[in-house]
Amino acid sequence: MSNTAVPIMSNPPIRGAGNRFKRGGFHAARAQANPTRSLATTQPGLIVKTTDSTPVPSGISTPAGIDRPRFRDFNGLSPEIFPSLPFETCTEVQAATLPTILAGDDVLAQAKTGTGKTLAFLVPVVQRLLSAPMPPSALTSILILSPTRELAQQINEVAERMSTALSKKFGTRSVVGGTNMDRDIKNLKSKRADILVATPGRLLDLMENGGIKARFAQLKMIVLDEADRLLDAGFRRELVKIFDYLPAPHAVPRQTLLFSATLPTEVHSIASIALRKDYKFITTLTEEDVNAHEHVKQEVLVVSAEDLIPAAMEVMRNEESKNKDFKVIAFLPTARAAALFHDVFSSLPIPYPVWEIHSRLSQSKRASTTEAFRQAERGVLFSSDVTARGIDVKGVTAVVQIGLPSSSEQYVHRLGRTARAGAEGHGILMLGDFESHFLRDKTLQTFTLHPYPTIAPEIMSRSRDAVNKALEFVSPESKAQAYQAWLGYYNSHLKSLRWSQADLVRHAGDYARVSLRNGPQPPGLLAKTVSKMGLRGVPGLNIVKEVQKSAGGQDKPHTGKRGRESDITSENTLRGGGRGGGRGGGRGGRGGRGGGGNGRGRWQPA
Repeated sequence: MSNTAVPIMSNPPIRGAGNRFKRGGFHAARAQANPTRSLATTQPGLIVKTTDSTPVPSGISTPAGIDRPRFRDFNGLSPEIFPSLPFETCTEVQAATLPTILAGDDVLAQAKTGTGKTLAFLVPVVQRLLSAPMPPSALTSILILSPTRELAQQINEVAERMSTALSKKFGTRSVVGGTNMDRDIKNLKSKRADILVATPGRLLDLMENGGIKARFAQLKMIVLDEADRLLDAGFRRELVKIFDYLPAPHAVPRQTLLFSATLPTEVHSIASIALRKDYKFITTLTEEDVNAHEHVKQEVLVVSAEDLIPAAMEVMRNEESKNKDFKVIAFLPTARAAALFHDVFSSLPIPYPVWEIHSRLSQSKRASTTEAFRQAERGVLFSSDVTARGIDVKGVTAVVQIGLPSSSEQYVHRLGRTARAGAEGHGILMLGDFESHFLRDKTLQTFTLHPYPTIAPEIMSRSRDAVNKALEFVSPESKAQAYQAWLGYYNSHLKSLRWSQADLVRHAGDYARVSLRNGPQPPGLLAKTVSKMGLRGVPGLNIVKEVQKSAGGQDKPHTGKRGRESDITSENTLRGGGRGGGRGGGRGGRGGRGGGGNGRGRWQPA
């Protein structure tokens, strides 16, 4: 076994970060030597560019097929931690980041979701706790920030399992939006929270109104997980205020870790606030991931907004006609949109299977869906971004992006799911006419996007009829959730759309009435939801005191019709209320999943 030092790049130049960072070339740094198995790396001096033109080094890449190092092979890990780990060997991101994190450096790590990054930061977090004297119970040593309630709870569950395996040597808690804040305050005052996992909105609320700022007087580590998603969700203001409330790093030294799948300008901006100037940048993305736009054929189709679903039906039909073994990942802007498309396609007369994957499904369901899609010979997977980043499925013949991507970098990141390792594949971008401004993006204009063949009017008319019939079997609740998520998503894009809030509400009403066939009145929204969206007083919204929920069913492949609707239920959550309306005849819908708002004073599209 060789004592190979893993080459790590020093921080990349930052665009728009003022004078906090040195500009110019890269300075190679070396991680602390560690007795891992030899790790193959890319050329240390090689520089690639992100789609926002910010240069970053190519970083570390561990080719598939080589032996993974074991956790016990790393210097700096105490043997007592090994029984708490669910695996003996490391994933690529764990092998790449552990030596540098254990050496105490601040790290910006670029890695796909689903590649094992949770343990990549929890292992050194737990090691940090085990190697120091136990602090008073009123203090928190580790703060982990997550963009969503579900992810925060997942991280906390993993940390709790590790704590249990270590005889409860430390305490871990999560605080997220949509739960009782008084209970959070009581628990934090009465129970240990050496590790605190939080969504930014709830944490800021507790800091400002719950009297918990003193908990962080001796903070040792901060982790920002899925930093790009944190910023996509509009949490920059909360993050800046949270860092202002924490002890100054020069007074209370701490280590900060940022994990992100993409590196848009916003991530660089928060890195300039959160990380030390000598932080280390590590990426497990290959040049193929970063530069997918250079070798993947891309087409674009712009249709009227109400024709996006019928046009998607024709695009999938064309894919199936060209290749009987076609496999498509179709990306949607929100989880609710992915669920809606899945529901519609489940009721269409199509000869191929469809799946859905998004944050509204349980972790076990997402895992089984991924495996089913991986094993299938053909079909379509409707996906949101937040859960699909770690999906690496061989044989994906096309990536179809339906609706406005959050950024050009996200567009490229999605595109990288096809044409991998020399295989054939292509990308199709489908936009509503109101989203066509995305094609004027400076980065996108450097790509070659071919016009998608025009869909004949008679074919589009036939598809509209089929989709309208399928929409009859989609539950009112599913439509309402898609409408609410649509409002939330495009509310964050008003500037690029050049819309006022009144324009947003009007277009959302058209979406509900025409695209969803919801009827003359838009779905009801709670006053609390409207307030969180910042849309209070905007005419055209249907504000109700309680929202309709549907009967739940079972998760099954597509067939059958919608089950009956259940009673009206009071709804006091913002991001909760899973999809019900179970299908009979072999397919059930999702039962309601309650859940709370994500963050103080802010609504997020699901």
